[in-house]
Amino acid sequence: MRILVLGASGFIGVHVVDALRALGVEPLCAQRSPAPRIALRSREATVVRIDLDVPTLAEHLAGFDVVVHAAGHYPAHSLDRAGTLARGLRQTRALLDAVATAGVARLVYVSSTATVARSSDGAPSDESHVFAEPPGFGVYHDLKWEMEAVVARERRFETVIACPSACLGAEDRRIGTCALLLAMARGADPLHPDGLVSLVDVRDVGAAIARLATMPEPPRRVLLSGHDIDLHALLCALALRYGAPPPSAPLPAKAALAWADAAETYAEATGTRAPLPRELVDLVLHGGPLDTRLAVTRLGARWTPLADTLDTFDRWARRQRLLPPPRSPHESQPDL
Repeated sequence: MRILVLGASGFIGVHVVDALRALGVEPLCAQRSPAPRIALRSREATVVRIDLDVPTLAEHLAGFDVVVHAAGHYPAHSLDRAGTLARGLRQTRALLDAVATAGVARLVYVSSTATVARSSDGAPSDESHVFAEPPGFGVYHDLKWEMEAVVARERRFETVIACPSACLGAEDRRIGTCALLLAMARGADPLHPDGLVSLVDVRDVGAAIARLATMPEPPRRVLLSGHDIDLHALLCALALRYGAPPPSAPLPAKAALAWADAAETYAEATGTRAPLPRELVDLVLHGGPLDTRLAVTRLGARWTPLADTLDTFDRWARRQRLLPPPRSPHESQPDL
């Protein structure tokens, strides 16, 4: 089986590569940049450069049985709604056309739990819960919904959609959700909204996507998440873990949205990253509990305990000098 992983140098992509290798499949790794990034160099992976915006995209996909698409447009901020949606949809449609032209049998598309609607009865949401239209919570939610909807309508080849929640673990070089871990470990007091966050070990996501790429009859859409936890409670536990002061009370929804919008405007003007991106605020404010039994029963998913995931992140972050040495022998043994 020949498998191409688009976005193989990304946070999720490198763990998909690891999981495919564990199944005995050596994938071809694709990234936009010309030189292999450190995560792929350290794995001695075979890397090619593939840009989703080139007209010759289909030529790069020829001969593959499966394409894993972990390179969907991920906006740096939420300020340019029209431009963000246009770019995401243009790249998605171009990829679908290229997959069809190249004769690829299956596309595994990595989406997001941002596309998962809350159930009407308050029960945890499962794969059947999809927004009927763009939810309008923010640019990130609407972008992910629009791109997933295009993939779900595709009928020229088999499509499989994986919806991971917020991923934690090693190799998070963009420092997404893990930025909250770093902030608490450094003794900062990160502003945060009041609400639920769904978390999953990125290795569990990689293993599930590898199964979706290789199994004979995968489910069409599957949610990947291991833990639903109140964000403020998580930060309090992290404060204990790192010997840091407890966090301030969470911001109400209106204040959190206003602060995130202001932070993104400043970050865009200065070329920096917002400490509290609007994407994260929207996910926390509008997220709900998730039912991931389908991943467990069909893919054999096993969700890593959160404490183990944090231990893995800590070890990697300390090697990268993103975190200081432990303050005490007990710092790496949290009660979560």
